[in-house]
Amino acid sequence: MMKDVNWFKKEVEPGLKGYEVKYKFFEKGDFGSLNQVEFNSESQGGEIDFWSTGWLGIHLVDYEKGEELLKGFLDPHQEKEKEQILKKLQELLK
Repeated sequence: MMKDVNWFKKEVEPGLKGYEVKYKFFEKGDFGSLNQVEFNSESQGGEIDFWSTGWLGIHLVDYEKGEELLKGFLDPHQEKEKEQILKKLQELLK
């Protein structure tokens, strides 16, 4: 299954309890058009950038500890790494 903003809406967002989720779209970004998902709770938050050219950016921060939990910027050919980082994100958001 292709991992994009629709995947997030279907597979991840329903499981997010206590998070505010915002969707943004930018027509002309550095790597094509960008679908960005922001998600924030009292304890942690971050964003995922789904680029039309296949690039993927992820950032997750623990607000209480003040530390980065996850950060990645993957190119279109790093499919295995994308699967791994998205799985890790889902685990951290539970």
